[in-house]
Amino acid sequence: MTGFRFPKECTTIIDVTKPPYNADPTGKIDCTASLRRAFNDIMQGYQDEFNKTKAKLEAMSDPNALITFEIRKVEGKMNVIFPEDLPIAKIIYFPNGTYLVSDTISYFIEDFRNILFGLPNLEMNCRIRILGESKENTVIKLKDNLSAFEYGNDRPVISFIQGYDTNIAHNNIIENLTINIGKGNPGATGVKFYANNTGAARNLRIISEDGKGNTGFSIINDMASACYGKNLEIEGFNFGIRVDTRAIAAFEHITLKKQNRYGAFVGNATVSFKDIKSENFVPALRANGTSGAVAVTDAEFLGGNPIDSAIYYRYGFIFLRNIKSQGYENIVNTNRSFTFEEPVKEYLSEYSSFGPRLLFNQENPCSLNLDVPNTPMVDWDAPQNWVCVDSFGAKGDGVTDSTDAIQKAMNSGKSTIYFGAGQYLINGVIEIPNTVKRVNFMYCDLASGKDICKMPNTGVFKVVGESESPLIMEDLFAFEKFFGLSTFVEHASKRTLILSDLHIQALSIYFNSVSDGIVFVENVGGTIGGVPGAGVRKEALSGEEKYIYDRNIPMFSFKNQRAYCRMINPEKSLHEVVNDGGILWVMGCKTEEEGTAFETKNGGFTEVIGAQLFIGLGMEYPAIINENSNVSAFVSTLGMTERQHWPIVVSETQNGVTRLLKKEDLPLCYNGSVMIPLYVGEKSKQ
Repeated sequence: MTGFRFPKECTTIIDVTKPPYNADPTGKIDCTASLRRAFNDIMQGYQDEFNKTKAKLEAMSDPNALITFEIRKVEGKMNVIFPEDLPIAKIIYFPNGTYLVSDTISYFIEDFRNILFGLPNLEMNCRIRILGESKENTVIKLKDNLSAFEYGNDRPVISFIQGYDTNIAHNNIIENLTINIGKGNPGATGVKFYANNTGAARNLRIISEDGKGNTGFSIINDMASACYGKNLEIEGFNFGIRVDTRAIAAFEHITLKKQNRYGAFVGNATVSFKDIKSENFVPALRANGTSGAVAVTDAEFLGGNPIDSAIYYRYGFIFLRNIKSQGYENIVNTNRSFTFEEPVKEYLSEYSSFGPRLLFNQENPCSLNLDVPNTPMVDWDAPQNWVCVDSFGAKGDGVTDSTDAIQKAMNSGKSTIYFGAGQYLINGVIEIPNTVKRVNFMYCDLASGKDICKMPNTGVFKVVGESESPLIMEDLFAFEKFFGLSTFVEHASKRTLILSDLHIQALSIYFNSVSDGIVFVENVGGTIGGVPGAGVRKEALSGEEKYIYDRNIPMFSFKNQRAYCRMINPEKSLHEVVNDGGILWVMGCKTEEEGTAFETKNGGFTEVIGAQLFIGLGMEYPAIINENSNVSAFVSTLGMTERQHWPIVVSETQNGVTRLLKKEDLPLCYNGSVMIPLYVGEKSKQ
């Protein structure tokens, strides 16, 4: 998609060419200082709100004081994970042009960390959003021959992290840009990306003019999670894409050209690639992590070395399907006894190391290989077709009930409805009619009113009316005051729905009340409310009763529905993702805490490619449930201590017979965690 333009009244947009930044878009004047200032201003606003929350909690005399689900004291020790109230959301926007830089563009606020049990803990690099007007015409250009980017360095042009690791870098986004590292900068990396739970990089072209450079796109800091990359074109560099350490990522529609070492390199990470094309003499992929889990589907590897392999698979676990190769000696190196007896040269239909794993006997077990459509494109309307909910009386003050005003905006006949800055209180159901094609929350915050939070089986937003045009709901960061028994969206029509770039911290996300529709979910995550550890505590904490939640509500509930999910992050529900009689495809997922990650029943079809199930807490909830249905899964688990693992990994019931796949039945991958190299359930006979 090209041509991202916004109404002039949109206060969320920081146009870097306008005051106070005045970045030059002609490519003649160095913009480094002004762009760094924009990053710093965003982070400073976040730090200011954090310090207000810290002061508020310090002033509370109760040694177990509770402000929100995760902001509290524990026996007098402070836990300030993030601010109670988010600062005004901002998007760093680059109009078409060339922006010359001479050093890394990032924030430079030293030692901004949250507090856990009274101690400084994790870096607060959250809500960094970078958007160009168009990939083709918006260019960030590194000056040639810079000493800071000399050989031996790994210095990014754009960086989303300055420290080592964190797990609260929510909702970081970069889209619609070209990053050009110029010439004579062999130590340059295009983008050093980092996110947790939600984060995306889309429509990027990352190039080196002389072919030299360290890495095009890297995720190399520990604990990065739920990172989604889409429509990335990378030319030059030693590594096109590099994902290392404990990271979880998914990439789709990727083109890699003219790399010097490897097209893509994966270490101890869980990474999925779909529709990846490599035009390289060197190997297209190296899977090198002892606990790594790499899935590649629908790939084309061209131009290879006739004495080398397209995929250099050394350690860990790998799942391959529909791989085409040309020029290489073989598709996968054959120096491991459990790979291939004979080289596979030009086409590989399917392969899973250490798999498949079965609970019922079946002939020729293989993955479901569902037919998966691409996420539809929704036209980006001209600004005159947008309308802001504030125009109808909505207020982002967190106090005013904006339900009726938002409904009036939805009924206005405009095709794009957008939100202003701040936090919007909603206390009733808002219907989205078929005249609306796009709801852009502009990364505002939401809060639940006293009534809506007590209404189970109710969508705060309800999609109604039929239309051949898809509806997209996008760009939301709703935090801990948006909670309760309701759900973010009820899909009450057969209209195709797209959920994109949504982070909903304390509320379930989706259910459908009308069957036979289609939903696309892309970079969406959230948490069923609840103070951490609710599953293992015998008694509620003092003050916890004011936060209404029910962990039995699924984060995603699909009933007789077709659902196609690209990188989702459901947490803390006892039923994270439920497929009741429908078709569900998931590429990229992280879940957290005990409960069932994927539950399929009533003859449903579920395929999971590349997921990490985190912290099972040693309870008897199966990670995956298959009840008379059709399931295949390439999934890893992760626990940091022995009590955090999943004793039962898969429970499969077919025609009244239940069998279990337990932890001890599967290969170890990290610290006692296990890998499901490929589980294939028996097809239902019902």
